[in-house]
Amino acid sequence: MNGELEEIREFLDRCPDLAPLPAASRDAFVRRLTLRYLREGSTFPPENEPGLWIVRTGTIELRDDRDTLRDRLGEGDLVHVPEAPSHPLGPVTEDALIYHLPLERARELAALDGSIAQVLAADAQRPLSTDGATHGHGGDNRLLTTPVRALMTPHPVLAVSTLSLREAARLMDRADISALLLHTPDRPGEPCGILTDTDLRRAIANDIDPETPVADSMAHPLTTVHRGTPAFEALLCMARHDIHHLPVIREADDTLAGILSSTDLIRHQGTSAVYLVRDLRRADDLEGLKGIMQALPRLQTQLVDSGADALQITQTITMVIDTLTQRLIELCERDQGSPPCAYAWLASGSQGRHEQTVFTDQDTAIIIADDGPKGADGWFEALARKVTAGLDACGIRACPGDVDPTHPDWRRPAADWAREMERVLQHPTPRDAMLATHYLDMRVIHGDASLFEPLHQRALETGARHEALLSTLADQARDLPPPLGFFRQFVLEDSGEHADTLDLKMRGLLPIVAMARVFALHAGSAARNTVERLRAAARAGVIHEATADNLVDAWLFIAGLRARHQSSQVRSGQAPDNALDPAGLSTLERSHLKTAFRLVSDARKTALADAERVHG
Repeated sequence: MNGELEEIREFLDRCPDLAPLPAASRDAFVRRLTLRYLREGSTFPPENEPGLWIVRTGTIELRDDRDTLRDRLGEGDLVHVPEAPSHPLGPVTEDALIYHLPLERARELAALDGSIAQVLAADAQRPLSTDGATHGHGGDNRLLTTPVRALMTPHPVLAVSTLSLREAARLMDRADISALLLHTPDRPGEPCGILTDTDLRRAIANDIDPETPVADSMAHPLTTVHRGTPAFEALLCMARHDIHHLPVIREADDTLAGILSSTDLIRHQGTSAVYLVRDLRRADDLEGLKGIMQALPRLQTQLVDSGADALQITQTITMVIDTLTQRLIELCERDQGSPPCAYAWLASGSQGRHEQTVFTDQDTAIIIADDGPKGADGWFEALARKVTAGLDACGIRACPGDVDPTHPDWRRPAADWAREMERVLQHPTPRDAMLATHYLDMRVIHGDASLFEPLHQRALETGARHEALLSTLADQARDLPPPLGFFRQFVLEDSGEHADTLDLKMRGLLPIVAMARVFALHAGSAARNTVERLRAAARAGVIHEATADNLVDAWLFIAGLRARHQSSQVRSGQAPDNALDPAGLSTLERSHLKTAFRLVSDARKTALADAERVHG
């Protein structure tokens, strides 16, 4: 091999996607590559030519048909273009030398060498995708995308609310329905309430006169959905409100179109989210809650198998844990007696952001009304100890950082919380940056929301005005680099129980979470969920829409990969965690994961500075 070919071979040895190949496979490339020069501002690939392209020097951006940045190629990166694209894939942003293996030669090599075939299958130009099938985890995702109109019962029975309970029961029996929609005499065709089998049983159990007007027993106001609502969203709506029937209305005029029941959803695709939440709300003691929560890992596995994306999975798991917490509090109030004054139980961290999975811990707090009697704190301390212990018994681990209301710092009267939040947000020390992240992520999951929401709004306003906080949080985000080293190699944990693995939460998700928090604060957004924060920041012009899209895609992919990893552990009887061995990923998954980390790294370098300039 002459000197020029030897130089090419040495370069290929350093390419992240080619270095793992056998030496003979890399040798097969050397004599078949041609070198092309692409000037800055030109389009890639030149003449829309397909094949395998390997960047020797320079930079090339890959964009989709909406001009959204999907990847940025630099030295050592490759992209397989399996057919002539109908339009350029992106611009050359820095003069580039690039090796080209024509498509026919690439196919010849792939036919002879399985290792090369795998490289070609890892199509780096493919946009980050968040659906399970793309990443080798196929599943039926019909429940996620099927509109409610395809599942609902059209032309539901609608009756006047002056009917007696007896007449309503007879009508439901004749029509063989489990729910009857009702309207007032003066507004026919416009439902105002609903009577279900459960309502009828409750009326009979309470010895209500069968001749009583049904209006006295119906549920109202109604919770409704539009015909185009995805069925999965309807499922979450039922679970949040602990209901099993949803009137469906038309988008154009809000008139009644049909009714959807949980049975319709279960028939379409088995799922236990609604029943899991129902069972938690009906549990009468801690032992009952513990037994029900054993189904949570199976629920996550079922969601993964159905093709749910990371946002749907984490919102569903969070909803279940919210319900568990609420029921534990209700049981404690039953045992301890009525609270001495108004209060609210707060969730922070991943629960506050609606981003939990089955492997999670507690980040909670209590805010107490200022008019509480002397000694009231003792009641709330007892509540905190019982609820946090109950959560731990049900599989939601105690917070290793002591962020829970058994500690006085996380159990305060409203005035104390106001002073503490003002102090932290106006003059933050490095330790206060951690406190600030918790305060900004907090939300009420039980109790009097009016105690906390004004404080949260003031915190957002204070934070957006104070450069010290914005700068401290931005520094915190910069101190969380994604685990991608030189030549795009993964940086793995180097010691401890999870050595040689990737911590998908700490190294993958938290850098995005931290950036989204800063961007949302710049934008003055009250959003808590990471995806919502990124989209709000883009709408406010704090970051470019393409940057937000890239970070949302990266979050969805990494969080989805974590959910699938945990579900795989559940199936094999292991305890779920965040530690992923990248050696177990397919070539395509490794490529996507590297692309996701790279997008995060690029945003870390540029978007934080852009946000600070916009705010300034």
